[in-house]
Amino acid sequence: MILTNILYRTFFIKAEQYGTAFTIEVDDAEYLVTARHLLNSNDGEPIIRIFRENAWLEVKTKLVGHGRGEIDISILQLSTRLTDVEFVVTPSIGEIVLGQDVYFLGFPYKMWGDVGSLMDGLPCPFAKKGTLSSISVTKPQVMYVDAINNEGFSGGPLFFYPAGKPNELRIAGVVSKFRVEHEVVLDEEGNPTQMTVPYNTGFLVAYSINHVLEIIRPQLGV
Repeated sequence: MILTNILYRTFFIKAEQYGTAFTIEVDDAEYLVTARHLLNSNDGEPIIRIFRENAWLEVKTKLVGHGRGEIDISILQLSTRLTDVEFVVTPSIGEIVLGQDVYFLGFPYKMWGDVGSLMDGLPCPFAKKGTLSSISVTKPQVMYVDAINNEGFSGGPLFFYPAGKPNELRIAGVVSKFRVEHEVVLDEEGNPTQMTVPYNTGFLVAYSINHVLEIIRPQLGV
């Protein structure tokens, strides 16, 4: 089940690369969250293009911060509000359980669903579901999801519903990538060659929303 609250917060973006972003509120201020690898990490005021009403609209932003090291997260402050505050979500991994269903949204291979005016001109993202297979609670906080992640989901929200709370949507993390392994190519006789081919292992990698909050809160003096 995908609530309106998250659909209206998920955006098809174009920066250095195409991908996905989403909004959250912290102390009534709105922030745009995405994957760091989609941006020019040296640009302090990146211009993000957001797809709306079948056109790319430029949105001026100010960099709040990037995740450190391998943490593939960037947070931007917006010049204009993108999401109505009535679409409530909670940025938290609280009550997440190993083995439970988790969901993620995005725009794989630059695809989207055209729903006309049903989403205020926004394109409908693709929705996928997986199983939370493993989680690291030490830094960096990483979540591994048993699901096929495709190019274009990077920067999208990974979210879940706590047990017994089907209307309380919690954003647990930011989609980064999928785990890649390389398989040896065999020759006609079945012998291994020096060549390899990469393949998607079926494990999505996401970084915890706690890293987003750690970047934002010092800006607020918290």
